[in-house]
Amino acid sequence: MKVIRLKKFGEKRFVAKLWELHKAENLYDKRNHGWFEYLITTWDESKYLDWFFLMDNDNLVAFSTIQRFYSGAYRVLTRLYITREYRRFTVPKDDKFYSPSMRLLTTQLEFIEQSRTLFVSLQGTSRMNAANRYVKKLIKTTDLKWQLDPHMRLTCPDAENKECWQNIIYTGEEPKMWAITRDDWNIQYG
Repeated sequence: MKVIRLKKFGEKRFVAKLWELHKAENLYDKRNHGWFEYLITTWDESKYLDWFFLMDNDNLVAFSTIQRFYSGAYRVLTRLYITREYRRFTVPKDDKFYSPSMRLLTTQLEFIEQSRTLFVSLQGTSRMNAANRYVKKLIKTTDLKWQLDPHMRLTCPDAENKECWQNIIYTGEEPKMWAITRDDWNIQYG
């Protein structure tokens, strides 16, 4: 498997893949379905530094991008999508598998020359066990000091949208983003 960037994967091919995913309405893509249509018209916004595609020969395994969040802060593995054939639906407690997301992350970290904060985000409060396992996997894979933020953080401008409040796993400086406790999030949105 190898990671390639958008220029090599092809813009038209990427947009066609987004349309295909949007039209498919696969049950296992339910969580991501809303953003396939959104990305069809916004994938080339300047906030996305580049797109990364994990390939198994000519087969697409996964894709994601890096989002410049503010000066010196980057959300990595954002808009991560792993195709059904390569997706695992449960992650063991002691995960030694070099997953598609870790393969993409390794390349994304090489792409970012300097940063003060790097983070990944996860939706919802019901995935805390998975988030804690993911922290361990990030540390093991990158040798960086990742930590799960104790709060939900505002990751998009609409504070009234529950999807904009996400769990953040970060390395470097604490993210400069609005915060809410998970208990408050559950009261308001859960």
